[in-house]
Amino acid sequence: MKEDFITGKLPETVTIDGAEYPIRSDFRVGMQFDRIWGSRMDERDKVIQLLGMYYPRIPANVPEAVSRMLWFYRCGEPEEREEDGNGGRTRYQRRTSKEPAYSFAQDAPYIYAAFKEQYGIDLTDARMHWWKFMALFESLNEDTKMSRIMYYRKVSTAGLPREKRAFLNEMKKLYRITDASAAGHKLSLEARNRKWRAYVCGRQKEVRSAMQC
Repeated sequence: MKEDFITGKLPETVTIDGAEYPIRSDFRVGMQFDRIWGSRMDERDKVIQLLGMYYPRIPANVPEAVSRMLWFYRCGEPEEREEDGNGGRTRYQRRTSKEPAYSFAQDAPYIYAAFKEQYGIDLTDARMHWWKFMALFESLNEDTKMSRIMYYRKVSTAGLPREKRAFLNEMKKLYRITDASAAGHKLSLEARNRKWRAYVCGRQKEVRSAMQC
């Protein structure tokens, strides 16, 4: 995340064509992103609904508005991240891998319980910036059930003893993601960005016309 959480200020606007546009920063908006992204709506309707969620006033430059919206959702991280120095994936790439570790819709009770347990935060009452929420979410310790569930979903069982492998496979089955919106993670955000920009650039008049209905 580019902004300094301690001395800086988390963004409440994005800059498009030299103008500042307010963007809704509440974590609940970000949590709804996955549901819409992975839905069966056509691409135009997804773009329109997401832009309406994020922007109180949708910019005229729709392709750039899409790019800045996705930048905000990525918490300011660049579209592509390299492997870290230890040969592992960066945080952003883990979040958008083909095998998602979580679904905000399906895992909502576990996420709520984890925040309450570790931070004493009641998410039903909280007012929190999306970037702050994600920093806390990705820092959940191993003692929370949510962290254990994500571990079960992502861990490889190759080469493990039979009993350990059987246990983990049972946990994978028990906590498998069945929420259809999680399928959105199978296409990385940078790929989605390119796809949506191309789509909107090609059909900008149609998109803008639909937004004004």
